[in-house]
Amino acid sequence: MRKELPVALGFLAGALVIITNFFTSPLLAKVKGEFDQWYLITIAFICGVGLLNLVVLHGNKISRKKEGWGYSYVMFFGIVFFLVFGLWRNSSSDKWFQWLYDTTISPMNATMYSILVFYIASAAYRAFRIRTKEASVLLISGVVMMLGRVSVGAMIHPSIPVLAQWILDWPNTAGMRGIAIGAALGGIATALRVMTGIERGHLGGAE
Repeated sequence: MRKELPVALGFLAGALVIITNFFTSPLLAKVKGEFDQWYLITIAFICGVGLLNLVVLHGNKISRKKEGWGYSYVMFFGIVFFLVFGLWRNSSSDKWFQWLYDTTISPMNATMYSILVFYIASAAYRAFRIRTKEASVLLISGVVMMLGRVSVGAMIHPSIPVLAQWILDWPNTAGMRGIAIGAALGGIATALRVMTGIERGHLGGAE
């Protein structure tokens, strides 16, 4: 009963969500509204659990003086500051909260992704060594894309940016759609396995 009840509740919830998204009626609309509210509550609870996990993890790091423990104080300061400031302004659309976000989070995100570019370039250099025809195509496409997205490419030849845009619009879009379709099918298969009780890893046991 300890595992059968969660499986039954999961199947019932999943079936109701599917039904309310494919059929319409006043009753189903009300049920969908309730599920949407519970979804938001669950997301908030998950964020709370994640915050608690961060506090415990970095608290242990500080207490044991592990490498980089000073950055944990910065993390704690950021959490407390943004939490207090957000509760004080009482709105994520507040102009001062938006200013704080634009002057801290956005620049840090840009910095992180800028640093990642160098690691990606290093990995690409090792991966793009021409050993096969496929690797040759990948190398040529990568070089064209890198040159086509900066002004140097147009200075070398005007057709390079056009070719880069073509690669982005056609082969890249086709590949991304294939990945999205595959991920969607995988998500549907996983959801069906959970709903039917085949997948029971989330219950703390084996399948």
